[in-house]
Amino acid sequence: MTARTIRVAEVVVDGTALFLDKRFSYAVPPGVDVAPGMRVVVPMRSSMRSGIVWALREASGATDLRPLARVVDRAPVLTSDQMRMAEWLCDRYAATLPEAVSAILPGAFRLRVRSVLVPAAGAEIPDDVRGLALFQHIAEAEPALSDIRAKSRHDERMVRAWMTAGFLREEIRVDEAVGEKRQAYLVGSAPADVLRREAEARRRRARRQSDCLEVLADVGEVAWDKRLYPPASVQPLVAAGLVRVEERRASHRWAAGEELERWPELTPYQARAVRDLAEMADQGHGVALLHGVTGSGKTEVYMHLIRRAIEDGGQALVLVPEIALTPQLVRRFERRFGGQVAVLHSGLSLGERREEWTRVLDGDASVVIGARSAVFAPMRALKLVVIDEEHEPSYKQEDAPHYDAREVAMWRAKQAGALVILGSATPSLSSMYRVEQGSAKLVSLPVRANQRPLPPIEIIDMREELRTGNRSIFSRRLAAELEATVSRDMQAILFLNRRGFAHAALCRACGHSMECPRCDIHLTVHRSAEGHVLVCHYCGHEEPLARRCPDCGEEALMPYGLGTEQVEEHLRRAWPSMRVLRMDLDTTRRKGSLQAIIERFQAGEADVLVGTQMIAKGLDFPRVRLVGVVAADAMLTLPDYRANERAFQLLTQVAGRAGRAETDGITLIQTYQPGHRAVEAAKQHDYRLFYERERESRAFFRYPPFCELAVFLASHSEERLARGAAARFERELGRSPSARSLVVLPAGPSGIRRIDNVYRYQVVMKYAAWQDVKEDVVRAYRLVKEKMNRLGGSAVLDVNAQRIG
Repeated sequence: MTARTIRVAEVVVDGTALFLDKRFSYAVPPGVDVAPGMRVVVPMRSSMRSGIVWALREASGATDLRPLARVVDRAPVLTSDQMRMAEWLCDRYAATLPEAVSAILPGAFRLRVRSVLVPAAGAEIPDDVRGLALFQHIAEAEPALSDIRAKSRHDERMVRAWMTAGFLREEIRVDEAVGEKRQAYLVGSAPADVLRREAEARRRRARRQSDCLEVLADVGEVAWDKRLYPPASVQPLVAAGLVRVEERRASHRWAAGEELERWPELTPYQARAVRDLAEMADQGHGVALLHGVTGSGKTEVYMHLIRRAIEDGGQALVLVPEIALTPQLVRRFERRFGGQVAVLHSGLSLGERREEWTRVLDGDASVVIGARSAVFAPMRALKLVVIDEEHEPSYKQEDAPHYDAREVAMWRAKQAGALVILGSATPSLSSMYRVEQGSAKLVSLPVRANQRPLPPIEIIDMREELRTGNRSIFSRRLAAELEATVSRDMQAILFLNRRGFAHAALCRACGHSMECPRCDIHLTVHRSAEGHVLVCHYCGHEEPLARRCPDCGEEALMPYGLGTEQVEEHLRRAWPSMRVLRMDLDTTRRKGSLQAIIERFQAGEADVLVGTQMIAKGLDFPRVRLVGVVAADAMLTLPDYRANERAFQLLTQVAGRAGRAETDGITLIQTYQPGHRAVEAAKQHDYRLFYERERESRAFFRYPPFCELAVFLASHSEERLARGAAARFERELGRSPSARSLVVLPAGPSGIRRIDNVYRYQVVMKYAAWQDVKEDVVRAYRLVKEKMNRLGGSAVLDVNAQRIG
């Protein structure tokens, strides 16, 4: 006798536990339509969970498999390419499969699965049961059985008895994080001449019906605006067979009638770059480093290559490091490509993200622009990947899975046979080293698109200012240039990479520094309506700044150091007539506030923009003449092997905001370390000088790009457990077969030992290639992680880490 064959779905179940890092098999009920990439609901132990169908197979005799409880989608929400990408994320970053799926699929597609109690339909329920308060509560509130159990064991026994008697049943409820946005359309169901004749017949007695028919006779269909055509007016037309109502997925539309911008003539350098990159694209997959000075027109090069990819039937992905850059870039791209542009980033609402994601999935968008997570967009015809400002560290994800969007993009491009363009005025050492090794081609834009020279950079030695009696935060030169710039009706940018009013609060009598009671970090001084407050930027603790020192009792507690709030205050005090805007994390928290600041500054509503690194990244302000770096030293003393590189990049990038149109620009850098190599190289606009010196230092100490780093971090509210977990991980590595291929730094406290009363201990590893050590490192990591999870702590592994501590 032949065993019965059934279809089996292999499902990746949503969740963070390590035991979920595999595919679970479920029987597909007869007649159920399901495909890989669809969301489903499955029974898991005593509960219901959401998941993604990963594969389907035939099996015989598998009668013990539990069936799928529900199929949520009519079509897959993940493509086969994305599912392969999830498996690669697991291999490359030691992620679990559910973590990888969670990273790829936007939160707008998350499901909340509940099993609720409801009265059984059609059951003959006695009146005395219906009249009980518990039964009425269940009928109205539809609670879960676990909710009943939590309140009363007696009530639980009664409910179970009712279920046995058939009075109640459990029903699965699936709630979307956000529903698909739908739009109703009115569509003409008769020929245009019939619609016009009927419109004329109704003109006097039913004007709105007449207007609706006239419009449909002209255009065939129209989005249903119920204010223009109320349901009471439309329903008779539907009943008469003249009009039908269709519901469709709402989608972004390019404004009808809006003309696309003309394509400008390229400069000779841009034309040569486009030609070289186009030749690379014709050869299939490749990686190019587009090194263009600030203002050289890299975006114009990108757009010409994107147009070429679209004409070839392909799609293009454009990654930017910050949401702040997206609106400006999107407007430029929409003026060229119209409704073919989709936008994906975390600043969108869940509904907006779902709408844009679905447009890409359905093939309605040829260009996707977004920040880090846009790298996972469901593109089926990828021909070109652009990674703008490729040097930015924000392309590395801080949470699990700790992916690097640049690396993911290059993997995707290789799979699709697409060209990758890494664009920057200050390429990362890793990218330039890639060119040295022959795995990327260098393409240069050495001059600005407006043919004007790069703005001169002057270094202001603040030690000399202090010696000559100037105790202001502004040097005499910067103050004079500020006044000259504003008097000429031009604009200035003042850059300080530290938000708040002051870096810390110090007692001038005993030297005591105010620290967070929950973190091993000093509190930052912020300005408020009630005066100064002390704020922890890690746990959110806040307290008023008192004058009396809690350590020595003297009235000597004062703000120490600089922050953007203080720069803004000094400007307003010294030049009351100057119009000042500030752009940092504190002024851009609300949705739309960042774009509002950018638009106001572009419109000339402010003379000076004060900001943190947000203002250094690709923003284009044509009327900016002056850039002032208020305190470069804040960037030069960070305990990070990349501090010199980041300082040079920020100084060069922010200097590039000056003189971008027909304006003569100038940049002034205030520092107490005028001889620092990052400052000297920035002054000369000499990337090669900086690269050669920094490369030599990295090679000597064996830091990336001459190795790769991974960081294991154990966290627990009990310090001994966090410390013990890090030590155990180090021991496991020491006795592994990969020990000879690893350089393991001793387990110790992370850069900030305690955050929100959770202690953090780490182990840093150096190695030549991840594949050589992966098996042993992941085994040790999972061993310790499982134990930490049981103890109420956590453990994470950051592969290809960009920072330590």
